[in-house]
Amino acid sequence: MTENETEFKKEELQQLLNKKLENLKALEEYGKNSNYIKELSDIALIQLQLERFRDSEENYLICLKHFKKQKDRLGQAAVYGILGTLYFKKGDYEKSITSYENAYTIYKELRQVHEQITCLIGIGNNYIKLNKLDEACDAFLNCSALCSDNNDIYNLLDCLGNLIYIHEQQMNWDVIFELYKKSLKAFKEINDNKGIVTSYFNLGILQKKNNNFEEALRYFKKGTNVAIDANFVELIIRGLSYIAETLFYLGKIKDAKNQFIKALHIAKKVEAKNAIIQLRILLQSLGLKDDDISEQLKEYEINQK
Repeated sequence: MTENETEFKKEELQQLLNKKLENLKALEEYGKNSNYIKELSDIALIQLQLERFRDSEENYLICLKHFKKQKDRLGQAAVYGILGTLYFKKGDYEKSITSYENAYTIYKELRQVHEQITCLIGIGNNYIKLNKLDEACDAFLNCSALCSDNNDIYNLLDCLGNLIYIHEQQMNWDVIFELYKKSLKAFKEINDNKGIVTSYFNLGILQKKNNNFEEALRYFKKGTNVAIDANFVELIIRGLSYIAETLFYLGKIKDAKNQFIKALHIAKKVEAKNAIIQLRILLQSLGLKDDDISEQLKEYEINQK
């Protein structure tokens, strides 16, 4: 969104807010009933979108007081959840955690699974911001289990992504490897080819890091094949580069050079300038001069016809 579009959206929200505030005054004459609270809740949401956190918080707390008086547990949970979002945006992470935990407790009582998942993700994100990685890990592990039990693949992937980030900070590579395998399985379930390719590549990178070059090559080839089937050109080039680099480490210099040439051919075809420069540098590192690269590229292109 451009700056002008943002300003336009803010202007629209302000106009809507002004209209809602007028409505609220009219509703107040009939007392602070459920219609008044609904309008006040809408106002608080617009204020949150406009980042008027103090006004928004005050109005949400009035709504919360109303729902407590009415003994409306679902209404209370909804307000606690949105206060969790508000405090997170404000950078008040401890308060955000408390709000999400209050919402989570109620949603658990009411067996609202999707809402429980949202709260756990919110709690985990706050702990990451506070650099309390063990607590964040616990939140995302609980969330992952809940997602798996209820077949919520998209939120499961969100949790796995956060768990991978946490374990990367702690350099727990074995755990990360298992998490990438779980991510791969999840991406396969929703037929997300880009996610599948990325997971295979990440598994290959970890195996290469551990000097398991044969296994790394296997994962890189699998990822590249999926990229070819899905016609993801950028990922095909990256995959061929990974394959070539791994072949080099295995001492298969000629095969490595051929994969780099193949990648360069595709990069030239789609005019991927950065990739062309990088691939030429890599080929030069294998001892090829510019003339050799041009000649081998020409030979490869002839064989493709």
